[in-house]
Amino acid sequence: MHARARRQKRNPVEQDTGSVLKNQKLTEIFAKMNLGELPAISGHVNEVLKITLNKRASVSCVSSVILQDYSLTNKVLQVANSAYYIRGMRVSTIERAVAALGLEVVRELAVSISLIEEFLKSGGEKDGLSRQMAISLLSANLSKLLVEKYKIPVSPEEAYVCTLLHDLGRIIMTIYFPDVYRRIEAGTTRGSSEDAMCRLMFKQLTFHEIGAEIARFWNFADTIIACMDPTPPEAESLVDGLHLLQNLAVFSNLFIRDICDNRPPHIMARRFKNLFPIKMLPVLEICLSLGDTVGSVSGVIRYGLTKLKYRSKCIAVTDKYRKKAAA
Repeated sequence: MHARARRQKRNPVEQDTGSVLKNQKLTEIFAKMNLGELPAISGHVNEVLKITLNKRASVSCVSSVILQDYSLTNKVLQVANSAYYIRGMRVSTIERAVAALGLEVVRELAVSISLIEEFLKSGGEKDGLSRQMAISLLSANLSKLLVEKYKIPVSPEEAYVCTLLHDLGRIIMTIYFPDVYRRIEAGTTRGSSEDAMCRLMFKQLTFHEIGAEIARFWNFADTIIACMDPTPPEAESLVDGLHLLQNLAVFSNLFIRDICDNRPPHIMARRFKNLFPIKMLPVLEICLSLGDTVGSVSGVIRYGLTKLKYRSKCIAVTDKYRKKAAA
């Protein structure tokens, strides 16, 4: 279906939000974002996502789609030749880059890079964008590694994408409404709840609701939208895939955000004790290893990690738990 037809079929402002005020605020947000046309993330990047989710996908097929997007081509080559990924000779073709990185990494890069590129075009505040994107990328990588380490029965790649996009609404507000976002942050610092501050500033809308509406407009999968829920129900069993993904997305984002905000992550972790056998030190050691992986994506993300002082904060909290374990 063509982009215009999709937009006619599903206009986010026409969705039932339960309030005229919400509709008015959504209209203002979408106008501010200038969503007259679907952004690039719904084009070649979505095609890369679909192809790489097919286990029979070939390197040449994926490469041909990437080559249709100039920005994505440059970024994939750049990452393939970064210090973190390079092995021996430099890579000069997309096919070699895809082969060197692997389909999983290419899929993650396609989503991560496209988000960064699209948001940078907005001309938004660099500090706010770089910090929020760094947190989302750290969280996505943590989620994927937890799935692999604890054998949680969901797709690691799906966990990555759902966790990456969990805070889409927060990122959007950081970019397009930076002054309002700073007031929300100030309110939460004084002890107000984030939801209460969001509803006050955004006509009863929350970050979650804003992100979900934008994701629907971009035709994201229902699973991704469901994983934006900040308070999902607990997974009742290990075959409850959606609830597992939802809780992983929340856990990973909260855990990373706690580290970055100098809050004790163990308090939050109690909420997820049934999700996997949480042992603080192994999880913190995974977090400590994420800086180099995430920093290789782009200079904007490296800048965000520096502004967050992520490495030093992560070392401090990890050392604390190491001392506890040794005592």
